[in-house]
Amino acid sequence: MTPFLRKFRVLFSTQFALMTEYRAEIVIWMLSGTLSLVMMLVWMGQAAAAPGGQIRGFSASDFASYFLATWFVGQLLVVWVAWELDFEVRQGTLSPKLLRPLDPMWGHYTGHLAERIVRFPLMLALGGLFAWLAGARFSPDWRVYAAVLVLVILGFTVRFLWEYSLGLLAFWTESSTSFQEVVWLVYAALGGLFAPLAFYPQWVQDIAVWTPFPYMLGLPANLIAGKATLEQAGQGMLVLLGWLAVFALLRLWVWRVGLRKYGAVGA
Repeated sequence: MTPFLRKFRVLFSTQFALMTEYRAEIVIWMLSGTLSLVMMLVWMGQAAAAPGGQIRGFSASDFASYFLATWFVGQLLVVWVAWELDFEVRQGTLSPKLLRPLDPMWGHYTGHLAERIVRFPLMLALGGLFAWLAGARFSPDWRVYAAVLVLVILGFTVRFLWEYSLGLLAFWTESSTSFQEVVWLVYAALGGLFAPLAFYPQWVQDIAVWTPFPYMLGLPANLIAGKATLEQAGQGMLVLLGWLAVFALLRLWVWRVGLRKYGAVGA
C-alpha cells in the first residue's frame, strides 16, 4: 500500500493547492445550493400557522434544525465528477491520464476531498449564522457528530461512485449529464431535501429504505436535529457499506467496458 499512499498524498497535495486558488468560486457554489434553506422557510411558516405550532411533531425550530442540517450535510456530499468525465471523454483530455500509473478516478476523488477542506470553514461560519437567525437547536451529544461524520464519508463515497459511473456513460452517449440530473432529483426527493421522509406516503417510505438516499442525507440531518438514534445510525452505515460495494463494482465494470469504446485522438 505504500506506493499507492504516496501517490494519493501527492495527488491530494496538488488538488488542495488547486482548490485554494478557487476560494471565491467555492463560496459561490455554496450560496447556489440554498434549496434546503428555502424549504426551511416554507416549513417553518407552515408550522407557525398550524394548530399548536407543530406539524407531525415538528415545530418551527425543529424544521430549522432539520433543514439547516440537510444544508450542511448536502454541502459535504456535493459531487461534480460526472460533468468532468463528460468533458474529458468528449474532448479527449482523458487520454494523457490513461498513461499515469494510477486509475484516473483517484485524481477526481482527491480533488473532491480537497475541496471539502477548503469549503468546511466557510460552511461552519454560514451554518452558525443561519442557525442563530432561525433559532435552530442541535443535538448536544458528541457521539451523534462522530456518527454523522462516518455517514457523510460513506454517503459521499457512494454518491461519488454512482456519479462517476454516470459520467462514464459519455463513452456511449453525446452527453451523460442528463442522466446525472435525473438521478439528482431522486436523491433529493428520497434523501429528504424537500421534506423529512416521515412526511411522505408510506409506500414511498417503503421504497426509499431500500435505496442509499435516506441514509446519505436525511439520516445525518435527523441525527443532528435530535430526531434519530445512534442505533438507526449504525443501521444506516451498514446499508451504505452495502451500496458502496455495489457501486464500486459497477464503476469498475463500466470503466473497463467503456475504455474499449473510447476512440479519442491519442487513446
